[in-house]
Amino acid sequence: MRILSFLIALAVAASVILYPRAIASDMTDVPHGWLVLLLIGMSLCFVHGVGFKTNSRILNIIFSPLVAWPCVAAAGYIILSQGPLFR
Repeated sequence: MRILSFLIALAVAASVILYPRAIASDMTDVPHGWLVLLLIGMSLCFVHGVGFKTNSRILNIIFSPLVAWPCVAAAGYIILSQGPLFR
């Protein structure tokens, strides 16, 4: 599961950095709220992927794939379905 989280995070980071036009064609079209959720999900996937563990149960739940993957999936779906690639 950790390797999958890490690969998801790498894929999101690479797509945002290497092809930002998939998100928006210009700066006024960026769905900022959904982009923030996507980047938070990506960060949570990185944290889970590298194996970070805390002593807090709440933080362990937040840094789990149960929270990270739905964030990435939901935000990625909304961003890509509204983005310039599928218009």
